[in-house]
Amino acid sequence: MNREQLEALEDDVNAELESSATSTAEPITDGVVDFDLYLASKPKILWILKEPVDEIQNGLPAAGGWSITKNVLAIGKFGNKPPFAPIAYVAYAVFNQYPKWSQMKYVSEDPKVRESVKRIAYINISKMPALPTSGGTDFASKYRQNRHLLRKQIDGMQPDVIIGGNTLPLFFSDLQLDASRFTKQGSASFCVQDSRLYIDAYHPSQWSVVDKEDYIDDIVAIIKAHSPVLPPQSPIVNRQS
Repeated sequence: MNREQLEALEDDVNAELESSATSTAEPITDGVVDFDLYLASKPKILWILKEPVDEIQNGLPAAGGWSITKNVLAIGKFGNKPPFAPIAYVAYAVFNQYPKWSQMKYVSEDPKVRESVKRIAYINISKMPALPTSGGTDFASKYRQNRHLLRKQIDGMQPDVIIGGNTLPLFFSDLQLDASRFTKQGSASFCVQDSRLYIDAYHPSQWSVVDKEDYIDDIVAIIKAHSPVLPPQSPIVNRQS
């Protein structure tokens, strides 16, 4: 896998998504945030969430037509709130000697924490703009609709670690995963299969329901102990109280 292959993958997926556009909305794209940083990262981490949230206009989601990776994650257009802040904390910990959540500065305080998301990949099951709550979406149906594209993204990105935010069970059949092989560890569960670590976690928007500290530390501890590839070491900084 190289940069040219990742660029071709993104172009291919986005070209297919063009057919999903309606008269009122266009897809919101996703994928690898920064090709070079992702390729240089060990382990390579992919988050799989549910659907992209767009701005609300007249009570409805806006028309989409933008990229989560390019217009949000790559430029750090998010603060200390979920879903992206928890993802940033996990990435920062994994690539910086595995500090606890309490040892990390807030996303809004430290650009190194915020920019850690540039090292990951991120995809949604649904690619169409949605409201902030997803209670009415049939994600099993969305998965069946997009399974070809989702599998193409996973196969092309070749992640070492896949973290599902209350989404991983939808992939069990296609990825030949068995729920009985998952081991519970704190607020998440995991399985290692074919040299890849799968983590079944709560959606990062639910991190305060679980407990913010436990949510981050549980996922990081699983990656530290069970990731097939150990990351390089670099200094950490303590959060200022």
